[in-house]
Amino acid sequence: MDKIKPLIARLAGNSVYIDTNIFIYFLDGNKDFLAVIAPFLQAVSAGKIIGYTGDAVIAETMVRPYKIGNIAMIGQFKAFFHRENFLTILPHDSQTFDVAAQISAKHGMKLIDALHLATALQAGCKYLITQDMGFKQVEGVELVNLKNIL
Repeated sequence: MDKIKPLIARLAGNSVYIDTNIFIYFLDGNKDFLAVIAPFLQAVSAGKIIGYTGDAVIAETMVRPYKIGNIAMIGQFKAFFHRENFLTILPHDSQTFDVAAQISAKHGMKLIDALHLATALQAGCKYLITQDMGFKQVEGVELVNLKNIL
């Protein structure tokens, strides 16, 4: 917890792409990560950090609610992502997929991770926050991994 305030201060005023696992841990109330994620997402909600994510993140986050058929959860998750003045949700166009394929090929990343990274790059995000160790550092976006904050 001691590291979250300096992290929020460092990210303040910057565009930050938020990976799927951040939302899943928050929405599931994951006790191992909630103390780090909640203040971060509060900073995004307050406009201190400019939050971005992609359509693929939302799709990945929605898998479990659809899988278990929890209609209330589906509605809650959708409402969470579409709150006013919270996140910019980015589409993944053909140019972004091409950049993702290049990143995946060059860095040996899974295509979905490369897609998130390409989307962050295309949007001009300075940071990408994740807990996924499958991301590789590429020029233009600094990776911020929750494992380094805990």
